Amino acid sequence: MIQKSPLEELIAEQKLLCEEFDSAYIKVSGDDVVAVAVETLNQEPIVGIRKKPETEENVAWFIYGGELGDAEDFFQTMTVRELQDILPEALPYLALAEGFRFMIDREDYEDVWKED
Repeated sequence: MIQKSPLEELIAEQKLLCEEFDSAYIKVSGDDVVAVAVETLNQEPIVGIRKKPETEENVAWFIYGGELGDAEDFFQTMTVRELQDILPEALPYLALAEGFRFMIDREDYEDVWKED
């Protein structure tokens, strides 16, 4: 039996998740930029919101823990590769299409939905 690489396993997991929640699969690269509220990642739940990119950095995902803050420096941009080091459990959700959100916690709670 051929062993899948971690990247192949992640892509397979992303495709299954997209199928499960009736989303198009949006390919993710390690160099894609996400916005993360790093200071909040010790809080629960972890929330991710996919929006239409509005900046030249093409940030589509905003990820934070607990409550969404409104400070200008609430989010920091980083690559998906950097996100993998601090929050690998968010990676399966990053291939969801625009308008999707996810909420997860350390107790294996998971909710995924599309905003109207």
